[in-house]
Amino acid sequence: MARTAVPAYDVGEKKTVERLTKLFEAAKFEIQKEMDLGDRPRWDLIVTRQELGRYRKFVVDLSLTKNPRDPPEKFAANVAYARSQKSEDIDEYWVVSNLSLANPPRVRSGRAPNVRFFTIKELERMLARLNPRSRGGSRAKTKIGRAIEANEKSILLAIEALKLQIDDKIAKLADERPNDPDAVKKRDASIAEFEAVRDELDRIKVAVQQFKKNGIKEKEVVETVHAFKESLGKWWQKSQDTIYASASNSAMFVGATGVLHAIGADGGVALAIVGSLIGGKSVAEVLKSLPRGLFKKDH
Repeated sequence: MARTAVPAYDVGEKKTVERLTKLFEAAKFEIQKEMDLGDRPRWDLIVTRQELGRYRKFVVDLSLTKNPRDPPEKFAANVAYARSQKSEDIDEYWVVSNLSLANPPRVRSGRAPNVRFFTIKELERMLARLNPRSRGGSRAKTKIGRAIEANEKSILLAIEALKLQIDDKIAKLADERPNDPDAVKKRDASIAEFEAVRDELDRIKVAVQQFKKNGIKEKEVVETVHAFKESLGKWWQKSQDTIYASASNSAMFVGATGVLHAIGADGGVALAIVGSLIGGKSVAEVLKSLPRGLFKKDH
């Protein structure tokens, strides 16, 4: 007997399956994709999820149609299949359609699996509730806030790495023993400047952690980051020549721009530096090429 040809997905069906796949994955379902080179399988998706210590399997049967008689027929076909118990390892059959079903029942017959009906919007809302990342949505309204939500650990690591560089610089300055009073004042001023930067980094660290825990408003963490960015800009304008002439100062400046980049506040400065370094320039050459007004508000 000739095998009946299996109809192919149309573009709308395939896109819908792909969108639902992403939603299932975000809600911590494991996906067994049934699409194969565009041919329609028996089920559009088979998904599994661990619930109360055991894995449950669900099949998803999509019905995209303009005919209101199609969803009831699809539902009835799934009920009949469930009652036949041809697939004993399936816990539930889900019929999903762009059209609603009048008084959609939830069918269980003896030991047969449940058969449930969802509109696409109903399924999307249910999966969104199961997705821990989507509960309440993102509360961040700024680039800095969104960066903290997405990259808190990377930001904190960048801060700690820069603090280690600063502590090393302070220790080396403290070991200096200049005889000239002016040189002593200059050294002490440098130590004070680096200690102030370290204190600002500590404030950013605390602000990042508190914002992630809903302990402070987004405005406060943004202001803290901008204060650090302003201080870095003043240091650059005041000491540009000594920054690229000193290997340790150059490293700290690059590290500071890295912190700003991780937190979404560098205006592309870090990327420009990294791009130039990849291009073969030295750190000093890269820093010399940067404008003096690097950290103005328009950046």
